[in-house]
Amino acid sequence: MRQGLTARTQEKQKAVVAKTTRRRSPRQERKNEATRLCLLESAAHIVGEHGYAGCTIARVTERAGVAHGTFYLHFASQQAMFDELLPVLGAQMLEHIGRAIRSSKDEVDLERKGFKANLDYLVQHPYMYRVLSEAELFAPKAFKQHLDAMAQSYTRSLRRSMSEAHMADYKESELETLATMLIGARTYLLMRYGVDNYTIKGVSKDKLETYLQFISKGISPRT
Repeated sequence: MRQGLTARTQEKQKAVVAKTTRRRSPRQERKNEATRLCLLESAAHIVGEHGYAGCTIARVTERAGVAHGTFYLHFASQQAMFDELLPVLGAQMLEHIGRAIRSSKDEVDLERKGFKANLDYLVQHPYMYRVLSEAELFAPKAFKQHLDAMAQSYTRSLRRSMSEAHMADYKESELETLATMLIGARTYLLMRYGVDNYTIKGVSKDKLETYLQFISKGISPRT
């Protein structure tokens, strides 16, 4: 009798596993991805308001309008969500900036358009600044992944924007170093002049022009 019950239990367990692991339809995949992105965007808004420390699973699911258990269908833990938050939403920001700089004439035009697009995105998505600024402490792997993505994207943009004669002055590794330096310059300009209590106020025109003048002279061809 016990063996029969055990066999039936095992069959039921196999049926449950088969049901949960069977291939989802394209419609189900789209729905799942939309829910996952909704959870990430909800988390971003909460980080913007309360920081990572105040971004609880309960707050995320409440804002997303889903059951608490739904969270665990998409993320194994709160930290797993944090580790995806910046790479996913940061990629959206980089895509926005990439579209803005596509027609850049040279490296100075690239900086002007790129800096403006970056600021515009942060104004439109105010939670992103805190997601970025606190990630190094709460999601260090995600932070490094985002830094790598920014440097790679920036390097490609520099390569496209520089003239052939100018490109001859730099090795590939040097372009990546330049990109990293410029990312740092943008970041600290924004921190120093454009942010007040996690609210993006923008950088004044005169400070932007000073920065662009520095870029023009600082990465001009070597003599």
